[in-house]
Amino acid sequence: MSKFCWSTLTILVVLATALFLMGQTATAPQTPPQGHEAMGSTGSPEAHLQMLSEKLNLTEDQKAKLKPILEDQAEQLRSLRNDTSLTPEQKAAKKKAIHETTHDQINAVLTPDQQAKFKEMKHEGMEKHKDMNHY
Repeated sequence: MSKFCWSTLTILVVLATALFLMGQTATAPQTPPQGHEAMGSTGSPEAHLQMLSEKLNLTEDQKAKLKPILEDQAEQLRSLRNDTSLTPEQKAAKKKAIHETTHDQINAVLTPDQQAKFKEMKHEGMEKHKDMNHY
């Protein structure tokens, strides 16, 4: 074989290997969010509202009341993540307090039936979160 053929063959092998490796990393499975993340609290306020709307069958009035509550929670959590003055334990305690306050505000907007379903959803999320921490 000529020198040209060997260099072309080498380039093709390198390119094929690179494409194969890129395909391997691009198809890595994505793990779904668990715990509070599954409830959307770490996602966008819009996604959280959408999930609550679907699971709790919210009215338009309830959605309008919940949107600023969820936006405020997202802003507080964003500020907390960026706060470098707190220890991880302090951040965890503050995050828990933010979630509890938000849940209380959400409950105030819901009907008794929706409150029961919301409580059940929180309980399921906490169970998943506990299970995650055991592994």
